[in-house]
Amino acid sequence: LRVFQSIAHMDYHPHQDMPFPWPHFASLDGFPHASGVITLGFFSSRWLAGLYRGLRMGPAEQRRTELERLCKLRLLPHCAADRHGPSGAAALAEAAPRASNEAWGRLFAGLFQWRPGEVRRLRPRLFQIGPSSAGTTAIRDFLARHGLRPVKSYHKDRHVVDWIDQALEERKPPLYYVDSYDAYTDFLYPFYSRIPWCTEGCKERDGNVTVKVKHYLDIVSALAKQYPYSKFVFNTRHVFHRWLAAQMYNCWRFLDKRTEFPKWLERYQFCCGAGTGPLGRASCWEPGSSLRLLEADADTTHEEWAHKVCCRSLPTFRWIWRAMHAGVRALFA
Repeated sequence: LRVFQSIAHMDYHPHQDMPFPWPHFASLDGFPHASGVITLGFFSSRWLAGLYRGLRMGPAEQRRTELERLCKLRLLPHCAADRHGPSGAAALAEAAPRASNEAWGRLFAGLFQWRPGEVRRLRPRLFQIGPSSAGTTAIRDFLARHGLRPVKSYHKDRHVVDWIDQALEERKPPLYYVDSYDAYTDFLYPFYSRIPWCTEGCKERDGNVTVKVKHYLDIVSALAKQYPYSKFVFNTRHVFHRWLAAQMYNCWRFLDKRTEFPKWLERYQFCCGAGTGPLGRASCWEPGSSLRLLEADADTTHEEWAHKVCCRSLPTFRWIWRAMHAGVRALFA
């Protein structure tokens, strides 16, 4: 919420933010030498322009305060000394009151200069990394209204996470193929199918749920290391059963699990609860108007497939929820 509030208070004035006569802003992910500084132009987002406007163009006596504010929000690189060198922001703060506008532009851009051996990306980003069906579209729309350039799920008709996987396999930065955005939403959740073992569309049905969650956490970890000045927002749902209802495949078409979840749970207990047998209650899996189910594979019986989809999905999605929450909490502890 604090991240969103800080973004919401950034106004945008196109005539002030876009055309500048002198080089003053760094390329998107840092640059090796001062000569690599480029002017903020059409392809920079409104959010990124507004984010640094007060520091770039405000009165000289306010530069130090604005610098400290952005550093505290972790929206500027090199605010603290680290293994790559001393704090660039400290030197900038000393020069802030007396630097001319032109010199100040060069000093500001110097914060984005790569240090020896540094491979991290310096541009601030925002990553929404919680599950789907938990406000992801509202988050995307909120960020877009406040000037960020967001992407949700797909880039050029392909999942964003697939682009990230390709980049990592090629030993490139994770966002190499999807680098033009400020914010990434609903792009990492590993269960796009309502049946957790399936790929999207259930073309493949034997996916390892534990491996999928591990892969998700590995990508979050890689993004945190490569983009250390970014914000990570783990969205969640206060009413857990509504998220479950939105995620799971509904085997019983006569019940709307979103609006009739208690009745749906009663049916679940009747078919899958204790004492119903290793494959659940056999009468529940008889083909008919009350059962909705994809056809089983050739090497799986109808009863085995029905039990897996209709009975095992609920505890599996509960585990997924806990594993994602616990895993992200451990990464950022």
